[in-house]
Amino acid sequence: MLLHYEEGIFPGWLNAWVGNFMISAFYFTSGWLAGIRPRDITVKELAKKRWQTLGKPYFYFSILILAFDLILFAVGYYDLKFIARELYKTITIRGIGTLWFLPALFGGEIIFRWILNKNNRILLIVTILLSLIIIHYYYYFYFKYRNVSDVHRMIEAPLFTIRNIILAWPIIYIGYALGKHIGAKLSNSNIYGILTIGIIITGISIYYNGGFCPFSFGIVTPLIVPVIGPFGLLLLAYPIKGNNIAARFLSFWGVNSLVMMVTHYSITLVLCKIIDQHLFHLPFTGVKTLIWFAISVFITYPIAWFFNNKAKWMLGKG
Repeated sequence: MLLHYEEGIFPGWLNAWVGNFMISAFYFTSGWLAGIRPRDITVKELAKKRWQTLGKPYFYFSILILAFDLILFAVGYYDLKFIARELYKTITIRGIGTLWFLPALFGGEIIFRWILNKNNRILLIVTILLSLIIIHYYYYFYFKYRNVSDVHRMIEAPLFTIRNIILAWPIIYIGYALGKHIGAKLSNSNIYGILTIGIIITGISIYYNGGFCPFSFGIVTPLIVPVIGPFGLLLLAYPIKGNNIAARFLSFWGVNSLVMMVTHYSITLVLCKIIDQHLFHLPFTGVKTLIWFAISVFITYPIAWFFNNKAKWMLGKG
């Protein structure tokens, strides 16, 4: 959320580093939790469960954001082309704003569980190799023809979702493997040792991102940073555990990450920009973007309360 608000403050390398794993951290955590709490579940059972917690929220929040967009269209802020593009993204499962993440996690978890349940090492290796090839050529053609025309962007929209699914499942699998073999032992580890390891691993991820163009070697760097970065931050989070302000704050937004992710980009950020640019006639840049970020976090608390108490069905609960 901070990365979406920040404008002209963070150096480019920091933006690129965080951008490479800020969403894949969700994939990694999904696998990590499956690893530290392993249980047998069929693909069909998982698909039914994820349809409730990811599929339904995708459509409910798509309708909510489209309604918000139509209000801004009515007052002249958006044009008809923008509305058509948002509707097309919804239909093709590309997703409006950050909603693309929900189908990606859904599909990634299904592939991960299917491979895990097969318990076939050859199948795992073959699927990884196929994923590497697909991702490599996706990036090759994407950067060769990106933003060529509206027709190209229409063709690319559904391929974007397929790319994200293929990129998600290996990160989920690696998170699962690390959670299964390391996760249970971390709770008894020395707190300073965990902190040191976290700093080292996070530093390595910065080095890899700074040393290579993110897509110059196909899948190599996009897979290294999305795995090492979240793992380092996960280790760094362990010393914060407990009944303290920082732990409660992070825990709250961990539980309500869906609400924050969906509303901040397509609703609250848009409103902040409208106020800044059209009411105050100021550019949305500089330190004040961090102020808007803090304000948005504050006003998202009652939004999270509303969804958890008055509209649980939109979150796939109840």
